[in-house]
Amino acid sequence: MKPLLQTYLEQKIWILVRDKWYFATVIGVWDDLLWFKHRTYNKDTEEDTLWEMVVKISEVVAIDKVRSVISRKADVLISRLLETEQGIIDHHQDHEH
Repeated sequence: MKPLLQTYLEQKIWILVRDKWYFATVIGVWDDLLWFKHRTYNKDTEEDTLWEMVVKISEVVAIDKVRSVISRKADVLISRLLETEQGIIDHHQDHEH
């Protein structure tokens, strides 16, 4: 698990520690420790809190990397598709010149 976690330094991934999932950024991996930061939101006070945690790597049950997010809202989906299409066109034109 340690070599795998090291590949995600400074990236956002989902980490399952014991029985709780965290959407976190991996800060460091040393010996048998994983250091990461994550954010919580309190609906009552409308406050975000940034946490940093250090856990034993042996307590990490699973990790999950988000590859892409697609909105189900039609206007957002169309907008993202157009951005993607334009990016492909721009990339293709760069290689032609």
